[in-house]
Amino acid sequence: MSYGAKTVTVHKKLKLDRRANSTNWYARLTLENGKRVIKSTKTDDLEDAKEIALALYYETQARIKNQLPAQTRKFKHVAAFAIKQMQNELAAGNGKQAYKDYISALQRWLIPYFGTLDVAKIDLAALTAFDAWRTEQNNKPFSQSGINNHNAALNRVLDQAELNGWIVKSMRPTLLNKGTKSESRGSFTDAEYTKIYTALRTWHKQTQNSKAVATREVLRNYVLFLANTGVRHGTEALGLKWRNIEWETVKDERYLMVNVDGKTRKRSAVARDKVEEYLDRQRKFNALLTDGTLDELIAARSDEFVFTTRLGDVANIFSLNRAFNALLDTLDLKHGADGKPRTLYSFRHYYATRDLKRGVSSHALSRQLGNSTAMVDKHYSKYSPLLNAEMHSARNMRSETKSTPKTGAQSVVDVAFTMLADAQLDEHGLIAVLGVGQNGYFATDEIKLKALSAKSAELITNDTFLLILNG
Repeated sequence: MSYGAKTVTVHKKLKLDRRANSTNWYARLTLENGKRVIKSTKTDDLEDAKEIALALYYETQARIKNQLPAQTRKFKHVAAFAIKQMQNELAAGNGKQAYKDYISALQRWLIPYFGTLDVAKIDLAALTAFDAWRTEQNNKPFSQSGINNHNAALNRVLDQAELNGWIVKSMRPTLLNKGTKSESRGSFTDAEYTKIYTALRTWHKQTQNSKAVATREVLRNYVLFLANTGVRHGTEALGLKWRNIEWETVKDERYLMVNVDGKTRKRSAVARDKVEEYLDRQRKFNALLTDGTLDELIAARSDEFVFTTRLGDVANIFSLNRAFNALLDTLDLKHGADGKPRTLYSFRHYYATRDLKRGVSSHALSRQLGNSTAMVDKHYSKYSPLLNAEMHSARNMRSETKSTPKTGAQSVVDVAFTMLADAQLDEHGLIAVLGVGQNGYFATDEIKLKALSAKSAELITNDTFLLILNG
């Protein structure tokens, strides 16, 4: 095979080539494994080129003798190769969603810092210097989870370098993590959740901007979906297509399943029954899906995205976050009593804490959320006393049983629904009087009957009706 217009042999495995489109000489060294190292001598003088080629030969031999890789590569080149491989896996449907985070970390942090450095020269000193630079650029120390993401991305590059013989295993540095401990995000109380979804019923009417109206309409269904499935805000929820939703029958009972591409793996989550209503309302925003029923849409396995606005746009994270933050500011709910800020991701925590409060095990919850049991215990262990709240409060030691309070000949339930019918009590007041969402609440037959009557008379919305029934 010809490598140039002219070739000169310097050594049995070392040659100089002059290419047709260049006056400079290129050194070509053939290794024992058949691979070649090609490097420009950057000179057109043959004798100078021979000296440079011999220097390359002896340097390469020394590296091999010291069990170092014969070839070296710049970090940015290896990183580009690793990124391309992850992108290919994502495109083929085999890659993890976390690959997107790794790619972002490489492009935003690792390549800008290590780009021109030989990948074989990344050692503890280089990593320490990088950590100092990263902290300075970020204006604060990174969290442990953020550094773990960077380390995972760096390991993808080092894996490629080792696989191609550009580094050896003994050269790989130990990746440390001295980041700040991550804290669980803020959550919502049941009363705050009720306040939010109630406000969302009419919030889209409080703006004249057509795009804002469309976003707020979707936001209502999106919030209810997150709070009743535990699906992650962002990639998991917004990546959903109608073909990812299906009905499953277990022991003659039908359950709505949501199949998401999770942070680390694909999983199926069981949606609460009321999600059917939210999805049916959401599908009607898509002009292509207004005909037929929700069941027919699910059976058709449509490739349309679930959270699409009536303008035909797929809802995006930025618009939803901006709209939700504006709503929280309006309702004065941006921060919780613990001082932590709340975001759309907080509904995942709301879902988890609500399940733990009603006695769902951390193991069962971890399968639904796509987290490890250890992770669930770590972030939600503070709620574990609520699983045995009755025992801790000593209420189960009391001999007397509580009866339903009476007002004259009427029960509190009677009075509450009568006041609702007379417009002396709104839905929020009704929910508060009934104790919906409080520990120990359950819908008695009396409550169910009166809720049905109120729903039939259009005194309460379907959301309030389902809340009363399901707590």
